[in-house]
Amino acid sequence: MKKPLAIISIICLLFINTTVSYSQTTNVPANTSINNTNKSEASKLKWPGNKPDVSSDAAIVMEASTGAILYAKNIHKTYYPASITKILTSLLAIENSSLGDTVTFSKKAIYDVELDSSRLGGTDVGEKLTMEQSLYGIMLVSANDVSYAVAEHVSGSVESFVDLMNKKAKELGCVDSNFANPHGLPDPNHYTSAYDMALISRAAINNDTFRKITGTRTYTIPPTNMQKETRYLANHHKFINGALKYDGVIGGKTGYTSVAKYTLVTFAQRNGMTLISIILHCDSIQNEYSDTASLLNYGFDNFSLYNIADMEDPDTADTNPLFTKYSPLFSATSSQLQISPKGNIVLPNSADYKDAKKEIILSPIDNAVKGENVIGQIKYTYGDKFVGSADIVYNNTVSDNLLKGSYIPLPTATPQALDDNPANTLESKGNLKPVIILIIIGCVLIGLTFYIIFVELPYRKRRNSYLEKRGRRKHYNKKVF
Repeated sequence: MKKPLAIISIICLLFINTTVSYSQTTNVPANTSINNTNKSEASKLKWPGNKPDVSSDAAIVMEASTGAILYAKNIHKTYYPASITKILTSLLAIENSSLGDTVTFSKKAIYDVELDSSRLGGTDVGEKLTMEQSLYGIMLVSANDVSYAVAEHVSGSVESFVDLMNKKAKELGCVDSNFANPHGLPDPNHYTSAYDMALISRAAINNDTFRKITGTRTYTIPPTNMQKETRYLANHHKFINGALKYDGVIGGKTGYTSVAKYTLVTFAQRNGMTLISIILHCDSIQNEYSDTASLLNYGFDNFSLYNIADMEDPDTADTNPLFTKYSPLFSATSSQLQISPKGNIVLPNSADYKDAKKEIILSPIDNAVKGENVIGQIKYTYGDKFVGSADIVYNNTVSDNLLKGSYIPLPTATPQALDDNPANTLESKGNLKPVIILIIIGCVLIGLTFYIIFVELPYRKRRNSYLEKRGRRKHYNKKVF
């Protein structure tokens, strides 16, 4: 009887999940907003107005954990990136090789890169470096020859590596970029935007290996098979090497060519919030760093980061629960449905957490595995700006995967009715009483069905068999006596 009881429990859980989902998203298909902020309220929500005066032609500040854009200037206009290209090169090398790999310099790596461009120095055909040494050479001193050699090591040829670069950029959501080489030297087909570089940089800084390398001030490469001298590398980024002071900088990458002008990527962290600053097409070194400082100051001075699970925790008495009347369903202490603790939201300091509009997107589960299964997302906007998200996680404790092939469905309808009706919010959408009644009726029917199948029918069969035998015995007794 254990397995039938387990099946009953799972079916009841799915029924409850579906019913509550329905009550929250009645007549709303996937990817449709369910919000707690009506249109008149949204019009009052304002972004901080004290925006920095930036001389660079394009700039962006993005919060790393959320991907929220805090500041934007010409973020989709394309420019030559120069050596900040190497952020993508390094990320791909980390993802597609081991730090202990041996990188051997080919003739092309030495001679197909401009001799007067940034190089490691002293490299020659046949020289061998570890991948780890190579990555420090790329990120700290912007070595173009090393970038070429790493590309060949990862993909066999620069051409194949370029294909990998563009594929990765597309996967990250880049919409304005095309990469033609791994180092960023001028090429008419090599361009990007501030927005795309922010997406690439976000993926990179969330990689622990990259984060360690990009924040390193100095690094030493010992003698190699071709080089008898020790190489001493110092990070070119002035906020990292100490030439200029900015508190909280944890990494970055410089870039310059005559056509790209000055480009700069900077990562900084304060009070648990990590910001990504990108500037493109700046006219001087002085302005690229003053612009970067102004952009980062704007972000740190005007915004705060909140953990969604903490703010929406239904087990906390003073919380502002996302699921309101249904919050026990997402209880960390009593439910298999939870909000991922990794999700964050970034808001202006003047804003209240409750001002953020919430959108629930449920995703089908084709094959629920044992353990955590992401079944959807909660996305947040403030006014018209995206400010963060968190996964909705179903913790499946069934070892034999009884949920295989099942999913939490959404009814289909047009979203217009919800968008036009301010009353359609998480607080007011659906009535809890009918929902509870439906849940009770569903569970009772399911339980009754299994009771009849596994208890009542076998009992009746045994009873009929007994009565039949008893009737035969009476007939026999009458006949004999």
